[in-house]
Amino acid sequence: MSITPTTADPLRTFEGFSVSHAAILDYSTGLEDIDGDIYGVDNSSISPNLGSYDNQGDDTTLSEWNWLNYADITVEAGYIPFKLVALMTGETLTSSGSGPTFQESVLLWTDRSLNVPPLPMLVRIPAKNANGLPSFLDFVLFKVQFAPMTFAGPQYKNGLKVSYAGKALLSTIDETGTLLSSSYGVPVGTRAVGRMIHHT
Repeated sequence: MSITPTTADPLRTFEGFSVSHAAILDYSTGLEDIDGDIYGVDNSSISPNLGSYDNQGDDTTLSEWNWLNYADITVEAGYIPFKLVALMTGETLTSSGSGPTFQESVLLWTDRSLNVPPLPMLVRIPAKNANGLPSFLDFVLFKVQFAPMTFAGPQYKNGLKVSYAGKALLSTIDETGTLLSSSYGVPVGTRAVGRMIHHT
């Protein structure tokens, strides 16, 4: 995640703090989808789901094999953008009326919205380097299979929270549809759940 600093190059070591932004990306461009902003992010987590096998013989463990199944991703927010819900579920957003009679609606937890196609995703974290200069750390996840969103609350003084959760699956293409071997200097067939980007 970071590189040991040297006297000549302290800028490549950094620390992340808090979470400032999360969004669904457009597969054709890798940019944020126009309706993909997860507004009001409160917290987020990304963790690998791992498996392992101990190769045993001669009454001892001779070697261990590890593998990644997927990475769990959760994002909790305090706002519910209906356009985002429609984008993540594939359901149609409808509206009617105007002024005091205006209303929007989208179907919740339908049989077809429980298994939607995977989407790429971004989680952004404010950071600063070893010299204290501000920067950002981005987690770009290539292929997130989202689960149905869940709600916590409403709770006294804490309000209503909505959680978006999914599994970042192993993928041979990045968020723009480019083969990993083409742009990343890795062998053909290499799979990854995403990448980390440190930038100003």
